[in-house]
Amino acid sequence: MPNQSIVIRGKDIVINGQPTQVRSGAMHYFRILPEQWHDRLLNLKRCGLNTVETYLAWNVHEAREGHYDFSGRWDVAAFLREAQALGLMAIVRPGPYICSEWDFGGLPAWLLPKPDMRIRCMNKDFLTAADRFLKNALDILTPLQWPEGGPVIMMQIDNEYGSVGNDIEYLQHLYDLFRQQGVTVPLFISDSPSEAIYRCGALPSTLLTVNCRNHPCHGLDLVQRLRPNSPDFVMELWSGVSACWGEPYYKHAVEDVAADVESLLKRRASFNFYMFHGGTSFGFMPGARLRGEKGYQPFLNSYEVDAPMDEAGNPTPKYTMIRDLIKKYCPDAETGEPVVHPARDFGRVQLDEHASLWDALPALSCCHKSVTPESMEHYGQNHGFVLYRTQLDLPRGVYSLSIERLSDRAQVYSNGQFCGDVFRNDNNQTINIHPGQLDILIENLGRVNAGMGLQSDWRKGMTGAHVHSRRLYHWEVYPLPLDDLSGLRFQPDAPTCNAPTFYRGRLNVDNPADTYLRVPYGSKGVVWINGFNLGRYWHIGPQFALYLPAPLLRQGDNEMIILELAGLREPIVECIDHPDFAAPQAMIL
Repeated sequence: MPNQSIVIRGKDIVINGQPTQVRSGAMHYFRILPEQWHDRLLNLKRCGLNTVETYLAWNVHEAREGHYDFSGRWDVAAFLREAQALGLMAIVRPGPYICSEWDFGGLPAWLLPKPDMRIRCMNKDFLTAADRFLKNALDILTPLQWPEGGPVIMMQIDNEYGSVGNDIEYLQHLYDLFRQQGVTVPLFISDSPSEAIYRCGALPSTLLTVNCRNHPCHGLDLVQRLRPNSPDFVMELWSGVSACWGEPYYKHAVEDVAADVESLLKRRASFNFYMFHGGTSFGFMPGARLRGEKGYQPFLNSYEVDAPMDEAGNPTPKYTMIRDLIKKYCPDAETGEPVVHPARDFGRVQLDEHASLWDALPALSCCHKSVTPESMEHYGQNHGFVLYRTQLDLPRGVYSLSIERLSDRAQVYSNGQFCGDVFRNDNNQTINIHPGQLDILIENLGRVNAGMGLQSDWRKGMTGAHVHSRRLYHWEVYPLPLDDLSGLRFQPDAPTCNAPTFYRGRLNVDNPADTYLRVPYGSKGVVWINGFNLGRYWHIGPQFALYLPAPLLRQGDNEMIILELAGLREPIVECIDHPDFAAPQAMIL
């Protein structure tokens, strides 16, 4: 057996017999390409950190019920072994719920059609699914624990549970499951510092840790009052803030973060930056939030979140500040110069081929006949778009259409002509249409990832439509996950139109490097490079360029496809050498 041990002894985390300050940074393997794991982890270590923290995202490992994938981009064991090879310890948070501004907080969408489903509690259907996933995940993780010679020193039970629930029996069930599956390292919970929250979401047998943005020692003082003589651990020291479409892009001042870090170093507290390197929520994986009067707000694909390392893994001023403070207070810490990967400007790409979404329906989808329109999840679809089509046999005239329980954004077409779009937050959700063929194209912009909306704001698509007071029946429904575009048949030229259209062009690269992709004459759409879904663009900002990592490019020609929903003014994509966000605003604390 390896001669490695970790125990909690009073206020100390004792690793191999020595009281140890855990200096950690969050970095999610599923937001970084495997080819980039090494350099990202190396930069984390060179900042003076000794630990990396990551969630497991259930919905990528079990995208289809009963089908597990822990390979390639989802190979968490390979990620952890890479960390260990660099001399890093690891903290793992397997869920089943993770929050993380990720679609449905990491829960899989196939849970939703189950009629008796209640999540994150002692519900039979939820526990059956969650236990099965956790057993598979823990089979991979337990051999990687510290006492077994691996890097994993701690694991978390669920995530921030006391903020939303009080089912202590559920937490105990998870605790017992972890132990029964061979987890021997300390188990912890993390949440915002509040006595009420901790009472609702903590077990006496778990380490109690703090999540906060500023003044972290205040939270640690509360923990000491509740559990005297326990370790000081800030599990989430928020270094920035996540951003939503149509909202300002906020920055958390370096000097404010510096004050928080220095207070923890002086106290010899353990801490974990959330995030240290955010990476990218590629494709359709960003979640959304519900926030008071602002309503539904979908998150950007960029998860840069003003972290010490930017989206491309390069150091920011926060990185330098943190490294300097660690060198001051922890002179034995390993530090060094970070690896930097400059981005390149590859110029313009001409999109010289097109394919209409309407013409491509047979290649992209199977038609479902439904008396009433059902949710996206009803048809076995997790992400993307869904098209609802029906025929209106009415006298000539103009009619008012309203959509029932719209999630999240709809574009409406009458006899192929665009009539308008509706966002779920709009006060007026009626659109004028004409008799004949009615098409409603609905985009899933991400499931709510946290708060009460996680329990209630589930299903995507729509549940009905009305013309004046008449409910519409008998629909053709086309699920459009858009996870395979190989069936598209492109035509030469790229006309401007207001119908949803795929455009294709070629990016020629002499030497692959990171770049940022911008659609300057587009309104809203999705971008694929060599078949890989980069994510969304949207003219409302604040993100105006998508990060394109070098490993997705090959020397020579690279296929670029965009789905433009509202029509391109010019069929051009730009590949620039820097991110493009709206001017950031200072965070008000």
